[in-house]
Amino acid sequence: MEKIKSVNLGGWFVLERWMKPTLFDDTQNPARCETSFVTNDPHAKEKLIEHWQTWITKEDIAWLKKQGINLVRIPIPWWLFPDKFPSEHPYHSPLLYLDKALDFIHQEGMKVMLDLHTAPGSQNGFDNGGIDGVMTWHLDPQNITTTISVLEEIAKRYKNHPALHSLQVLNEPHMTIDMNIIEDFYIRSYEVLRPILREETFIVFHDAFRFNHWGPFFQEHQWKNVILDTHVYQCFGNHFDHMDATEFLNVPFDTQQRLVKMEEIVPVVVGEWSLGARQIDYDGTRFEFEQRFAENQLKAFSSITGWIFWSYKISDYLSGWNFRGLVERGILKF
Repeated sequence: MEKIKSVNLGGWFVLERWMKPTLFDDTQNPARCETSFVTNDPHAKEKLIEHWQTWITKEDIAWLKKQGINLVRIPIPWWLFPDKFPSEHPYHSPLLYLDKALDFIHQEGMKVMLDLHTAPGSQNGFDNGGIDGVMTWHLDPQNITTTISVLEEIAKRYKNHPALHSLQVLNEPHMTIDMNIIEDFYIRSYEVLRPILREETFIVFHDAFRFNHWGPFFQEHQWKNVILDTHVYQCFGNHFDHMDATEFLNVPFDTQQRLVKMEEIVPVVVGEWSLGARQIDYDGTRFEFEQRFAENQLKAFSSITGWIFWSYKISDYLSGWNFRGLVERGILKF
C-alpha cells in the first residue's frame, strides 16, 4: 500500500463552529454544532448550500495534489439519506455535493476516505459528533442499527466510484462507551460492508481512544483490508501543561513506538493530528518551535501506513490547525 499522506477536509459537510465562526453569526446562541446551526439559523439551508459550494473547491484539491497529498479524508454526517433515515432535527443533506466532491477529487487523481463523523444520538457528545453535549448513541440499540444501515447505503452508493479508497465506520466513539458495544458494532459493520465494497477498498476503525486494546481484536478476526485509526493531539490533557520544550517535542517518538508495534498486527493511520499546542518556553521563536514540532511528528508517523492532518483549512490562517497556512508559511514540510 502506498504511504498515506493526507489531510482532512474538516468543517465541510459536518460543521464545527470554531473552524468557521462567521457561519454561526445568526444562530443567536453559543452552541457549537450543526444541530444548533440548523435549528437556530432561519437561513440555514441557503447558507449551507453556499458553504458546500465554496469551502472546498477543485482548486483546493489541485493545490493539495501539487504538495504531494495523495488522499483526503472527508467527514460526513449520518443524515445523508433523510428519506430513509428521518431525524427529529431539521438537518439538510449534502449528498449531492458529496457526489460532486468525489468526482472532482477523482479528476485530480486523488483518493478519498469517507469518514462517518456523526451518528444518531451522537457517539461522543462533541461538536464534531453533530450535536454538542449529547451522547446517547450507545444507549439505544436502534441508534447502532441505524448507523450500520447508513453505512450500508453509503457503501452501495460509492462502492464503484474510482476515488473511493476507504470507508471509516465511525469517528471517535467516546472513551467511556463499553468496549463490548464498540467491538460488536465494528464486527457487524464489517460483516455488512465487506461483501458490498470492492476487495481493495479499506474499512477503517477508530480506536475509541483506547489504542492499546486493539491488537488482540485484530489478531483474532484476521479481517481483509482494514485500517486502525488513532488520533494524536498534544493539546488535550493536563499532562502536556507540565512538560518543558524538550519533553514535549519528544512525545511523538514515544508515540511512534506504540504505533510501530501495532503496525505489526494491523495497518495504522494517524487519522487526525495538528500543530495545536500551548505556548511553551523554547530556545527560539514560536515559528521555529512549530517547525520542530511538525518535523518530529512527521518523522514519527513515517513508520506506519500514513497520516491525515486536521485540517486542510480553518478561518484562522495563522492557526496550528490550518494545513494550507502552515505549508505556505514554511512551517510544515514533508
